[in-house]
Amino acid sequence: MSQPDKFKKLYKKMDATCKTRFHYSRRMKLHSAFSTWIIVYISLVLILTSLLQAYGIGTNIESKYFSLIQIFSSITVLVYSLMNDKNDYSSLSEKMYSCASQLNALKREADPHTAEGKLEKYAEISKKYQEILDLYETASINDFRADYWRSQLEMPEDYDIKGDSRKKLHAKIWFRYALNFVQYPLIVLIYVFLLYWLWIGEKSPV
Repeated sequence: MSQPDKFKKLYKKMDATCKTRFHYSRRMKLHSAFSTWIIVYISLVLILTSLLQAYGIGTNIESKYFSLIQIFSSITVLVYSLMNDKNDYSSLSEKMYSCASQLNALKREADPHTAEGKLEKYAEISKKYQEILDLYETASINDFRADYWRSQLEMPEDYDIKGDSRKKLHAKIWFRYALNFVQYPLIVLIYVFLLYWLWIGEKSPV
């Protein structure tokens, strides 16, 4: 492989990694926001159910399942709080954004030299690229294939994905994202159903 080709291959790798890190950062930011809102949402449900019980409002407010719902809700809030602390979505988002920003700056530095492919410049850029990855790559960062696939779709000059292949990849990406975020709408729907049942649902045995 000629030196210019090696330089172009390195630039392509940096470009894909940069875009993947940006997508990763945005995904972690969404997880952070959604997790926080779920905690607030369930906490409000707990307050509302307590008020319904205090004022005796609702068809099933005296049901034997009422205490079970409150205990389950308290545990769910605790679990999400622990998950937020453990996963540290906000910190991961910032870390990956910083990584992507540095890679983007390195791409701009490398761009004028891709055609020439000077050996010393290739070695310098390659070293800086590895140093950035070493600085931000940790065992806590889980690879998410859909982030990389999105990056490929944004690089038509490097990845020849057209027609049905492009449609299939789009479908795979959004399927993976749906699975990754499905817990949030699911919890919202569960609590909407529980509130409906407590308030005006069909009366169950006490």
